[in-house]
Amino acid sequence: MSDHMIPPHEVQIVLSRHAAFLAGRPGGSRLQNAGGHYGKLKLDGVKLDDAILPRAEFSHASLAGAQLRRADLFCADFQHADLTRVVFDRADLRGANLGRAVLRQASLAQVDLRPGQLMLVEQGGSKEVAANLDGAKLDGAEFKNAQLDNASMAVSSAVNASFSNASMYAVNLAGADLSGANLAGAKMKDANLIGANLAGARLQGTDLRGANLRNVDLSQVDLDGVSLQGAIYRKGDSLPPEIETVLKQHSTWIATAGAEGQRAVLSGQKLDGINFAGCDLRGAELHGASLEGADFSNAQMMFASFVGANLRKVTFDLADLSGTNFTKTCLAESRWRGARAVGVDIYNGRNQKTGKVVYPRFEEADLARADLRGAVFEGIDFATAVMDGANLQGAELRQCVGIPSGRK
Repeated sequence: MSDHMIPPHEVQIVLSRHAAFLAGRPGGSRLQNAGGHYGKLKLDGVKLDDAILPRAEFSHASLAGAQLRRADLFCADFQHADLTRVVFDRADLRGANLGRAVLRQASLAQVDLRPGQLMLVEQGGSKEVAANLDGAKLDGAEFKNAQLDNASMAVSSAVNASFSNASMYAVNLAGADLSGANLAGAKMKDANLIGANLAGARLQGTDLRGANLRNVDLSQVDLDGVSLQGAIYRKGDSLPPEIETVLKQHSTWIATAGAEGQRAVLSGQKLDGINFAGCDLRGAELHGASLEGADFSNAQMMFASFVGANLRKVTFDLADLSGTNFTKTCLAESRWRGARAVGVDIYNGRNQKTGKVVYPRFEEADLARADLRGAVFEGIDFATAVMDGANLQGAELRQCVGIPSGRK
């Protein structure tokens, strides 16, 4: 049986033969159905241990309480399936799609969810397919010692789930709810945790080297014994609750390319002295906001817009300000050491360069007495900007025009 739909009346026969195979009874035969279609079927409690079902279709199926230990489910599709309490222990789920699936109280101990290499027969060659658990319901699930390298689990809910000692290199957990999760001993080097909720999570011995923890409130998280070398994370206290909510929604907006969550719009708000260091505010709108003395050190601000805002004495050290709009903004006495305000290539839907580049804008901006030492600026017209007393020592000015005489 290969790459075809099993008639519903034959499903029970096939399952009975597999059950006999597992029990060692005469007449039993292992279920082997590459590309088999089981979508929308009700298979609660089914026993499919050791089944061979690569590329099988289970989308929208119900498998609550099913057992699939050691099953070959390479690149299988479980989108929107009910996998509550399913046992996937030691199963091969490389490249599997579990987007929006419900895996509450499921067991995935020692499961393999690394990317799968899918052969392209018609085109020749192969392509790598990452396991997809975006938006999955993983509350209480067991991932002990699982292989989750490069898996995508963006905006998933993994409340009280266990990932102890799991391999999670470069896993995408942007916007995920990991409150109460056990991440002790997990190997999460270079993981993406933008906007994740880690309240009450256990992180003893967790490797978060190089991880992206922007927009994550770590003020109440025990970081003793956690490896954070090279990681980007907030080091200050919690922000006001309403700002934390905005950052959470903005993180989801980023993680889902605008499909969920909400873009951060803080226009007109009084946010003087707020510490946004290490935050991700790409595409945020802060028109006319008062941010005097605010800290955006090491923040990600690509395509943010500060039109008409008060940014007097703001700190932008090491921030990414690519394509950011500072038109008519007060930046007097601001600090930019090591910041980057450069152009951004625009890509189309097929991830191809369009040839269009968006450069930062400083029309009528007030940069009087700003400390611009060591900053990188590209493609900017400073002709209408006020730069009296600005310190440009060591600044890199690529294809910029309008620099006052004597400041080149």
